[in-house]
Amino acid sequence: MDKVKTQNGHQEVVLITGCSSGLGRKLAMELKKRGYLVAASARNVDSIKDLAVDMILELDVTDDRQITSGVQRVVERFGRIDMLVNNAGYSVRAAVEEIDLEKLQQMFDVNVFGIIRMIQAVAPYMRKQMQGKIINVGSVSGRLCGLVNGGYCASKHSFNAISESARYELQSFGIQVTLLEPGAMDTDFFKTLSAKSDQAMKKQDSPYFQLYSRDLAYRQKQTRADIDVSVEEICRIISRKKLKTRYRISLPFMFTLLIHMPDCIREKLILKFN
Repeated sequence: MDKVKTQNGHQEVVLITGCSSGLGRKLAMELKKRGYLVAASARNVDSIKDLAVDMILELDVTDDRQITSGVQRVVERFGRIDMLVNNAGYSVRAAVEEIDLEKLQQMFDVNVFGIIRMIQAVAPYMRKQMQGKIINVGSVSGRLCGLVNGGYCASKHSFNAISESARYELQSFGIQVTLLEPGAMDTDFFKTLSAKSDQAMKKQDSPYFQLYSRDLAYRQKQTRADIDVSVEEICRIISRKKLKTRYRISLPFMFTLLIHMPDCIREKLILKFN
């Protein structure tokens, strides 16, 4: 595979967060195959030591010291960062009345403040280059709210706002920012969700027990997009010369319809089928 190069002839350097499993891991491997110089990072560095990429980093997006150190190491090694893929994130589910506020704060620290920290660390280098791309992996949940998922949806709504504002602010420096809005993909995302949420959702004395039971049952039968197909689509998008504000990835047609429906109709359908 030919090396992917910038307009100035440099081999393109990509830094990806959240590579321990799922989308981040697959994307790191695929971009390496396609000729990028790939720096893969994860909070648990042992989970990515086997990745055949150019650089492995221990990087927790809630840790300012690790972020600063990790970004500096990439620049020292390759001389630049051409693309940042903000992929780290997870979900905790519960009704708004019952959601654990400490868990909610921890999730926001990763899903929202994590993306801000990464942009603040990488943007100065891209600004000096007058060139760069920031790829923010959000979720359709940033556009659609569902039952017992308010906390995660709120974090992704915030994620969307940060991404769009950064896009406006960084354009004059040659930095493009885009938001990916995937639907459910066949990754370990749902295993993590279950590990963090299911025990609390199985408490029969909760007034929301029926809603929780329906959510648990739905997740067991939910159709999820093939991760390899999704990664292929993402690679095509991020290789484009000019990026749009957002792209919907692996999104069932019904979800696209729901996004554009009037509030009153969308509400009836969500209440009926969730």
